[in-house]
Amino acid sequence: MRRIVVIIVLFASSFLVSCVSDDFSNIVEGFSPISPTQAALMAVDQYDADDRRTGITLLANSPFGGAPEYLKIYRDYVMVDRDPLVRAASIKALARFGNSEDAILVAQWLNRRDEQSEQVRRAAAIALQRLHNPAVVPRLLRSLRDPDEGGQIRASVATALGQYPEDQVFMGLVASLQATDLAINLSGAQSLHTLTGQVFGTDWDAWFEWRKDTVNAEKDIFAHMSVYEYPTYQHEARWWDKLTFWERRIHEKPDAPAGLKKASTRSTYDEEVDSTQ
Repeated sequence: MRRIVVIIVLFASSFLVSCVSDDFSNIVEGFSPISPTQAALMAVDQYDADDRRTGITLLANSPFGGAPEYLKIYRDYVMVDRDPLVRAASIKALARFGNSEDAILVAQWLNRRDEQSEQVRRAAAIALQRLHNPAVVPRLLRSLRDPDEGGQIRASVATALGQYPEDQVFMGLVASLQATDLAINLSGAQSLHTLTGQVFGTDWDAWFEWRKDTVNAEKDIFAHMSVYEYPTYQHEARWWDKLTFWERRIHEKPDAPAGLKKASTRSTYDEEVDSTQ
């Protein structure tokens, strides 16, 4: 019995040493971040999808990630890479550095029948909040109407539609207020408010009545539209952020999508957002 206890203790000691060693290695990696050259090489690794995804993600979160040679890689991967995580990462990269033409490229991956990966479709929906092109409106509306699509994706699509002052968009957003997912309802209501300046919340009957009265009065339902700005994720500081001081978090400010000229109308978001941490 004593021999068994000794063996267990020795095994546990070895395990603890291994864990401490692994933790120390993780800390050391934090002090030795991947270089831009390494990230670029990982991004073009045709034999390792995980490396491609990591490389693309690192490039997309760097100040120089919008270089023409990198944009070409993102677009190629969106079109031909078979790994859904690589495609999703490339779509996110185009969302940050692409132009209005890239909206058409991204929108084709929004259709649930054509793209099986929910992660890719979600990345496409969020990317289309940041890339403006009226040609993608039919695809956005098709996704919003799909009752079998995930709620997060439909909610993101409803947000993206807030940049298009079109009657078909208005009607599609009002219809989204009848969805059984509250996130979709709230996103649709916010986009309707951005497009019209009106506040009827999720009351679809009120929206229909207001549109009817406005049209009968021969007025433009989008006359009081606010400036559309894509939403951004704001990282909330945690106590452990002070320990990982080698990480520099980039906090983006909401802004107008690529391809959409800013108007002089007041923004629907606060002007001051801290961009450094």
